[in-house]
Amino acid sequence: MSNLDQKSAVQAAQLRQMLSAWNAPMITSILLALILAVVQYGVISTPIVFSWFFLVVAVAVVRRFIIAAYQHASTDDYASTQLLLNKFRVGILIAGLVWGAAGFLMFPTNNVPHQLFLIFILAGLSAGVVVSFAADFVSALLYSVTATLPLIVRLFLEDDGLSMAMGITGLLFLGFMILFLRNLNRNISSTISMKFESEAREEKMRASEERYHLLLDHSPVGIFQYDTDLIITYCNEIILKTLHSSSDIIVGLDLHTLEDKSFLPAMQAALKGEVGLYEGHYRSTFSKIDLWISMICSPSKDSLGKVVGGIGIVQDFTERKAATDEIENLAFYDHLTGLPNRRLLLERLKQVLASSARSGHSGALMLIDLDNFKKINDTFGHDVGDLLLQEVAQRIESCVRENDIVARLSGDEFVVVLELLSEKELEAAAQAETIGEKIRAVIGNPYQLASHEHHSSSSIGVTLFSGLQHGAEELLKQADIAMYQSKKTGPNMLRFFDPQMQADINARAALERELHQAIENNEFQLYYQIQVDSSHRQLGAEVLIRWMHPVRGLVSPAQFIPLIEETGLILPVGQWVLETACDQLKKWQQDESTSNLVLAVNISARQFRQKNFVTQVQAALHRHIINPRLLKLELTESLLLENIEDIIEKMNALKEIGIQFSLDDFGTGYSSLQYLKRLPLDQLKIDQSFVRELASNNSDRAIVSTIIAMAHSLNLNVIAEGVETEEQRQHLLDNSCTHYQGYLFGKPVPIEQFELLLKQSRAVH
Repeated sequence: MSNLDQKSAVQAAQLRQMLSAWNAPMITSILLALILAVVQYGVISTPIVFSWFFLVVAVAVVRRFIIAAYQHASTDDYASTQLLLNKFRVGILIAGLVWGAAGFLMFPTNNVPHQLFLIFILAGLSAGVVVSFAADFVSALLYSVTATLPLIVRLFLEDDGLSMAMGITGLLFLGFMILFLRNLNRNISSTISMKFESEAREEKMRASEERYHLLLDHSPVGIFQYDTDLIITYCNEIILKTLHSSSDIIVGLDLHTLEDKSFLPAMQAALKGEVGLYEGHYRSTFSKIDLWISMICSPSKDSLGKVVGGIGIVQDFTERKAATDEIENLAFYDHLTGLPNRRLLLERLKQVLASSARSGHSGALMLIDLDNFKKINDTFGHDVGDLLLQEVAQRIESCVRENDIVARLSGDEFVVVLELLSEKELEAAAQAETIGEKIRAVIGNPYQLASHEHHSSSSIGVTLFSGLQHGAEELLKQADIAMYQSKKTGPNMLRFFDPQMQADINARAALERELHQAIENNEFQLYYQIQVDSSHRQLGAEVLIRWMHPVRGLVSPAQFIPLIEETGLILPVGQWVLETACDQLKKWQQDESTSNLVLAVNISARQFRQKNFVTQVQAALHRHIINPRLLKLELTESLLLENIEDIIEKMNALKEIGIQFSLDDFGTGYSSLQYLKRLPLDQLKIDQSFVRELASNNSDRAIVSTIIAMAHSLNLNVIAEGVETEEQRQHLLDNSCTHYQGYLFGKPVPIEQFELLLKQSRAVH
């Protein structure tokens, strides 16, 4: 508001205030005029009295009509307001002159009481009018001066001491009244100005709030406010549209009650006076819609700088995210199968190679090519060919692990990247071949493509990698060469890039097939190696499995034992060994000379960890009706690395029925003495690696002496295996080891030779 507009508004307010207060002074003026006329009647000429009173009433009536016109007049600008105010002042001036005329016309000469009454009336009327019209200093001043000054002049004209004194008093009264009027006018003007300023500030504040809410409501981003209890106090329309919700739900919502609280840390950061940021996925609790949002939260502070809440600005970029994903799919994924394309494959393969270098694990890359795919397109059309490619992609994905990569390279070529295979090259190759053969098998299953049934096959090339020895492109070339080698060999084949490894894989696969046949054809045999004491008395034997291959002859256990462990064949083989040993014990029990012999049976970790292992042993003992004390189970230290409590529980269960336990190959593993003293063992078996150089190696002698002493301190029997010389036996005997096993006393032999050895030994002793 300009200064002129403000001045006009102040004058208009003053005018309205005087107009609103006009009725009371007018009525009072007429009543006082009537009283004065009555009182002065008889001391003042009657025509003068009536004429003056009539003039007072006439002026009052005219002013009433004029004021009524004033009240309906416009005060929109300074000029019109000033004009009305001047007219009002003229009216005031006329009224003041009429009352001032009473100072001469109604003044009784030589009648002091009536003079005093006239003075009283005029003084009171002037004081009242000054108060009523003080909003306009000029109006009140005109009235007070014109109404009282003639009377003061009249008093001075009397030329006597009393009149002079009253005249002076009147002047003082007039001066005092003018001073009072000035102060009162200033207060009223100040009040009016302050009112306008207050209204202007309120108007400005309302306008500011309206602009603020208008800005928030029409902002292109969502905005909300929350208090220190994380309760929303305000939100704009964009928030409601984004969440597909209403203000009744959102305003007053306690954010702790939401299902998805992923963005709460950003909001809590603002309450700590910091700026909180969140960007990611959000699922609405009420509308159940999925969004991608970015949010920035800032602290909201009061005038003292105290944090009283926070302000969140939310932007929904779900559509932009979908567009970005779509662009990424077009750039990195095959549009037909949805698999990674060559570009993304190479990027991920580089990451896998780096991971292999860090972890030491091997990996494999397979290149899979469909055989005779061109004939499908030529015969049935590209639509059917596309259906086949989609089905093949799904089948390949079903064969691999979660972390493995399946990609479509081009046309009918697919790539599989296997990571985290074994650190051992041969085992890694076997793992890769297992998955590759599975893929080859599922691709070979029949397809129902639209109305056509189709059979397909594939040629697979595999190359192994470890670390960063080869780049991604080079590995693809190697797999490609291996794939073409498989095609040359024949359709539906799998080949490795390394010819020697291919031969090793073939040999391993052949050995595994032959092991299955060996179980079916009962090609395994048990060999027995004698165990004796220091007096060469026969204590029993350890049973050792051998494989009599129909073509290869006797196969070394070092060749097939690791494979049956890895493939799980150890379970049926181990059960067969246990049953065969129990059957032999039953036969020995029927002969007094062999009834006390103990048979030691090696139990693998995988076999022992079976949940029903205890039941299996109990069932074997029950079937063959043998003395449990004659069966000794040899366990390796590797068994103690996992789930020691379960191992102790099973050993105790078998120990209760009389089964003996020996800890095999002691000293080569990681046995904890804490666990050793809890295990219900009967015997420690010194590994032959310590016995072999016992005569020449001081370290081996120290180790053997320590093992024997520790066994005795634990009240355990101790037996040494691999004893081949008398010098070794003597050294063991000198250290109080009195049980032996080794070539010095007998090699592992079939049962017929073993029993013959027993008879010869008994004959000697």
